[in-house]
Amino acid sequence: MKMPTAIPEGMLAPCGMNCLVCYKHCLSPQPCGGCREGGEGMPAHCRRCTIRACAEGRGLRLCATCPLFPCRQVKRLDRSYRARYRVSLIENSRTAAEEGMAALLQEEARRWRCPGCGGVVSLHDRVCSDCGAEKR
Repeated sequence: MKMPTAIPEGMLAPCGMNCLVCYKHCLSPQPCGGCREGGEGMPAHCRRCTIRACAEGRGLRLCATCPLFPCRQVKRLDRSYRARYRVSLIENSRTAAEEGMAALLQEEARRWRCPGCGGVVSLHDRVCSDCGAEKR
């Protein structure tokens, strides 16, 4: 799949994860619409996500707008993403809250676009969904 010029705001999870670059989204023949949009292709672990449920229950689009941010759950997920994928979901969330979702998603599109073919590079395995090139 080619990286769109503008990533839809529905693809930004409340925790700050860009769902468009999720390996499940990149590889699925029926990709979900993202954490907030859902759909049949949404992975089971996303449907069970307590962070998503909490934000939804509080009527929040972003965890960063919650007075308890960053909570224990978000901190734990952020630690994992920083260690495993070199991405901070807390930084993403703060950027989206301070500069706007569109600004963050524009930067994300630039960051995760395959330099060779313009495809989407998965955050989780750093492989392009189109040409299979690895991004370091």
